[in-house]
Amino acid sequence: MVEELLPGIFRVKVPLPNNPLRYTNSYLLVSRGKCLVIDTGFNVDESYDALATAMRKLKELGISEFEFFSTHLHADHMGLVGRFSSSIWMSSTEAEKVEAMSQDPRGYWTSVVDFYARNGLPREEAELVLRLHPGVRYVSRRDLDFRKLNDGDLVTVGDISLLCVLTPGHTPGHLCLYDADRKVLFSGDHVLFDITPNISWMPGFEDPLKEYLKSLEKLLSLDVELVMPGHRGLGGDLRKRIKELKEHHERRLEEALAALDRPKNAWEVAPSISWDVEVKDLSKLPTAQKWFIVGETIAHLEYLFERGKISKVEKEDVILYYS
Repeated sequence: MVEELLPGIFRVKVPLPNNPLRYTNSYLLVSRGKCLVIDTGFNVDESYDALATAMRKLKELGISEFEFFSTHLHADHMGLVGRFSSSIWMSSTEAEKVEAMSQDPRGYWTSVVDFYARNGLPREEAELVLRLHPGVRYVSRRDLDFRKLNDGDLVTVGDISLLCVLTPGHTPGHLCLYDADRKVLFSGDHVLFDITPNISWMPGFEDPLKEYLKSLEKLLSLDVELVMPGHRGLGGDLRKRIKELKEHHERRLEEALAALDRPKNAWEVAPSISWDVEVKDLSKLPTAQKWFIVGETIAHLEYLFERGKISKVEKEDVILYYS
């Protein structure tokens, strides 16, 4: 289903089968016979059918040119692009990360799995990720030509001009788009309203929470009346939501710190943190949820470590934090 949110701005709720996010908000910006598609969905038939149907409807209205932009590298935002185009707009930081990962995807994921296992995620669970993670299963199978963007660049579609706002945190090169004329922010997964973005450790991006909090502050300089996020509902009060997100992470940092009554790994700390699901026994959660919870726990522990609030010892088979 295609819904027009504002003149020339359409949303398609692209389904994400068997995923708790349920769908990705794909935005189609139309002007002078051209369309910019912001984010897509998984590289699966259900996602493809929804977006392709919407694009056909726009073609019937005279839209003849389609370009694609991805706010960040996750499969629910760019996995589907290759079925429509070989070209995609993306931040240079993010594009270079994708290019590096594609050189040796098996090696990349094996190293990440090993790191998570050292942080306490059971080895057998961690290795399941090699075939279960959306970044393994639902990515584009086509080589892409990245049109690289930097902070402050402009993306134009017909008469629409969009400012690129680099907001690392959710990923190293996450990029929002700002329509100053209509005071609309396309926030990707940087600011969500019904749920909170996952802020997790990644190789080469060891203090993501620091970057995320800085990026939230950066958005306060923009005059925004409507936020169009990558998932769930739209939002009108950006400043209030930024305050809520900062408080959310402050609480998690306090919980992580309080949990360190003895040296613990991230897996052992995670049950002491407040999540959207009750987590007292991590072993009962699906593998994917365990992965994301441990990743976010690592991010909070690393934030505390980098600021001298806690200490860390790294051994060959385990990483422990202690106060």
